[in-house]
Amino acid sequence: MKNAKTDFITALTLHDKAQSVATCKGGDLLIVIGTLLSRDNQIMLHEIATCVQEENASLVYLFTMEEKSLQTQTTFFSRYEAGSEEGVLALLAQALLADIEIPLSLQTYFDNLDDGYLSAESNMGEEEIEAIQSLYRQSQNVVLVLGADLVTHPRANNIARLAGLIATYGKAKILLSPNDTIITSETNESMLEEVASLKSFDGVVIYRCPALNQEEEGCLMGSLQFQMAAKVQHGERIQVVINQAIYPRIFVLDESLKGTIALMPCTQNEDISYRYNVAKIVK
Repeated sequence: MKNAKTDFITALTLHDKAQSVATCKGGDLLIVIGTLLSRDNQIMLHEIATCVQEENASLVYLFTMEEKSLQTQTTFFSRYEAGSEEGVLALLAQALLADIEIPLSLQTYFDNLDDGYLSAESNMGEEEIEAIQSLYRQSQNVVLVLGADLVTHPRANNIARLAGLIATYGKAKILLSPNDTIITSETNESMLEEVASLKSFDGVVIYRCPALNQEEEGCLMGSLQFQMAAKVQHGERIQVVINQAIYPRIFVLDESLKGTIALMPCTQNEDISYRYNVAKIVK
């Protein structure tokens, strides 16, 4: 994870330390993407809740499932498709920099962006992007929280470059979760690449996340929708097959979860690869 994080930070291509922050305190708009904070960063979760409750900050939460610990504090939530983070960042950058004069090469890049395809495949429609853009325009101190899913994504470097553009030319500042020191770069070119075709995660989708306790490591937790899609029952012993690896688990129905992605808690730092997988359930 350390090398991946270092590469990601380098690819952000920030030129000024003021373009990043170590805390979300003082922000009037917090945009969180690529992390389930209740699993990844309890400290930041509580900090964000405090900013909303005590500082009246607005919270935009973008993820594949709702963060139930922040449901009442979230101003706007949008559920994107697993694997589509690069497309989501491209749409965000295009929208948040729309009112700003940017270099011609970047303007051409965004003009040529296939936003119709990206919106459809990522599930981030025009209405969702416009809602975020409206909140952004009304705000002065914007904090863009980038989660671990972005760092381990196969397209992490281009995701970082897109996020870096928002901080370089817009009014958002970057905050990494888990927190890390962001170095600045003298590189002038962001070396943007065309957004890759978004991979489809069809079938039974598993999200590997940090376990909160040892007991959880033997569980696969899913919603009623997942239970029906995977044809499993609460308390049933199963094997989760991901690529060639087999994980013995007990399925736990969690009615607070929504959607068709199940949580598979694992020992922290057990794996540094992208957390979403299409899996096979064997009984």
